[in-house]
Amino acid sequence: MIEVRSSYLVRMAEVNRAAELWRHSRDRIWPLLGWSGRVEQMLHGKAQQSSFVWSSEWESLAAWEAGMARTRDCAEYQAFAAEFNEVRRYGTEREVFRICEPYAPMATTTGAVEVRSGYLVPMTDVGRAEEIARRGQETIWPLLGWDGQNQQMLHGKNAQSAFVWTSVWPSLGAWEAAMANTGGPEFQAWYADWKAVVDFGAEREVFRIL
Repeated sequence: MIEVRSSYLVRMAEVNRAAELWRHSRDRIWPLLGWSGRVEQMLHGKAQQSSFVWSSEWESLAAWEAGMARTRDCAEYQAFAAEFNEVRRYGTEREVFRICEPYAPMATTTGAVEVRSGYLVPMTDVGRAEEIARRGQETIWPLLGWDGQNQQMLHGKNAQSAFVWTSVWPSLGAWEAAMANTGGPEFQAWYADWKAVVDFGAEREVFRIL
């Protein structure tokens, strides 16, 4: 499975209109095209408040390409895109991630927050990093009540050597409470192994799901 994240910058004066247009597209247009995923507004990161992301999961890049090709024959989407382009100032980054096993679908709850924590791993340790991440997801997360996905970047900045833990929470307060609950010996032993293969903790981004 892969996740494709397409980002757009919107003029601040048009943020509310952009959010309404996205919701309309999600509710009315996506079912026509067989799309799914989340529309998010950035709360913390490089382009706060005026950055929107469509995040979607696909079986493969070929499946994503086929999904995008369906827009050519969809009059409803073409009408939406023409209106949205009036407020969508720039199409910025497109990032593609491989979702590491074990795969779990991400929540799409309106009003929840997604927290994406990035890490840079030396190329020589990519395989070891994936193994440690999998062990954490299978054995440590259940102890802490965590969920989400581990992802390896395939296309974007620091492709191949960037890993992301992404998770959805009811609120930032819930995420902060979960992060505070990491004093147990099981987590500390696992985290020591993780830090041994990670060179840098990279960007942390926070999004509100529309």
